[in-house]
Amino acid sequence: MRLAERPRGESVPGLMPLFHHRSEEEKEAERKRAEAAVLADQEAEESRRRIEAGGLPVAAEARLRELASSEGKPRLFTSDLSVNEFTLLAGFGVKPLTQVMGSSIYNVGWQPVYYNVPTEVTVLSGAFNTCRSLAFKRLTEEAQLARADAVVGVRILQGAHEWAAHSIEFVVVGTAVRLPPHMHHPEGETVLTDLSGQEFVQLCKAGVRPVGIAAHTSVHYVPASWQTVRATSGGAFGGTAWVNQELRDFTQGVYDAREKAVGTVVYQAEQLGADGIVGVQIEEHGRTHAVRRNMVDCEDLEVTFHVMGTAIREDASLADSHARAKPITVLSL
Repeated sequence: MRLAERPRGESVPGLMPLFHHRSEEEKEAERKRAEAAVLADQEAEESRRRIEAGGLPVAAEARLRELASSEGKPRLFTSDLSVNEFTLLAGFGVKPLTQVMGSSIYNVGWQPVYYNVPTEVTVLSGAFNTCRSLAFKRLTEEAQLARADAVVGVRILQGAHEWAAHSIEFVVVGTAVRLPPHMHHPEGETVLTDLSGQEFVQLCKAGVRPVGIAAHTSVHYVPASWQTVRATSGGAFGGTAWVNQELRDFTQGVYDAREKAVGTVVYQAEQLGADGIVGVQIEEHGRTHAVRRNMVDCEDLEVTFHVMGTAIREDASLADSHARAKPITVLSL
């Protein structure tokens, strides 16, 4: 069967001509795409440099600067405030601006498998504290770029990733707000607090000012003593597992980790000029390490202690007489 002949010069549908002369519009579109790709690469490289310096990516900074350029209340805000929190804060002239975030994924360096004496695992403690510090720094920078006076409801989300088995992650989120003049920090600082909106207002009504968050992590390693080995080894080596008894070395290890974490948090609060710490959250967990010491199988303990709270300072200028309204406190049943 013969194909029908096509008039000379007419192209076959669906096929591109072998040689195509680009129009000026096509050349201009291609040039713009090339420029956009170059700008995207430059932005990605600049973001990488800023993150290495502990800062924010370019896009996040640009968005927050645009938000801050609007005078007064932003056209549209985002927050994780509940309805009750938003209503109560609005009654006191507190204006939400935007949700802010700080994040850091931190690789944990090499550390000994076990120790022969009780000691703090400084590699792990340092990794947790540096990672959290970087996340808080970026959260504060986002709030400052948005021209916020405070961040309320700050909470920490801790994560882990299969593709980075030896890393830790802290994501810190909260709502950036602008405060009425009488609630501003005396030194003009951007205040972070993990208190809810209701708790923040209640403090201010009582003449108490939040001045920042204090947080610390301490990781301690506790080698099992001979008494603990016998108490946890059943019938082997004259084991005494059948007797109720305290594992005193492990108990002491938990106390050591707590004292280091709480002591550092108290020191941080003192540096902030605080009179006390409220809303203290304590998270403790431990894991055992199977080791062989002096030809004996042992189960040593590694205990991790996280402590965080809001540092506060008395300030009579924040008493009820400075509040614009006196909303009714409602409890959800």
